[in-house]
Formats: sequence, C-alpha cells, structure tokens
Amino acid sequence: MTFYSDTHERRRSQRISQFVPLFVRCLDPPVTFGGNLKTVEVSRHGCVIHALRPFPHGTRLRLDILHGHRTITARVVHSDPIGSGMHLTTWTVALELDKPGDVWIGKPPPPDWAKT
Repeated sequence: MTFYSDTHERRRSQRISQFVPLFVRCLDPPVTFGGNLKTVEVSRHGCVIHALRPFPHGTRLRLDILHGHRTITARVVHSDPIGSGMHLTTWTVALELDKPGDVWIGKPPPPDWAKT
C-alpha cells in the first residue's frame, strides 16, 4: 500500500488556510471510512485534511461540505505522517478534486483560481 508521493509538488492554484467541516466517506472498497473531518488548506484543485489514519494513494473519497450543503468527490494524492514513532497520531492527507472549482469559500476566491 502506497501512502507517500514525490516531495516535488506543483501548484495549479493558490492554497488558502481554511477550516471547512466535512463528512468524508470512502468510495473504494476494501478501504472503509466514514467520519467528520475538516480541511486545513483549500484550493481550486483540492484540499488538505488531517485524519487519524492514512489513506492509500488514489483512494476515491466523497466529501460532504457540511455548511455549504454540497457534495464533491476527490482522490488521495498522498498521506504523510505528522510526528513519528509513538507520537504519530495524525496524518496530513492531500486530496485532488475530480472537478476543480470554487467549492470552498463564500467570498471571492483568489484571482488565479479563475485562470486554472
């Protein structure tokens, strides 16, 4: 099972620090997960969430945006541990949206979101 990707990351749109409450559900068996999480960063093309477990690369997830009453789908790009050894309790999980868009914020998005 692969949890890590190359350390080189390309940014297609600006990331914004924003907490968005989500209900996350795994769409790919045999991985089972359903629970409340929140974003740490968002962009036009994806988001970063913190989770208590890693998700395999490519895992498809359904994200229900709780305050926006929207549902989107995404795939896991990578899961990286925060901490190490016995102190490992959280994973940073990067997700790529299946359909990029301004789904996160109610205010005007950064200018580069319209160009990508």
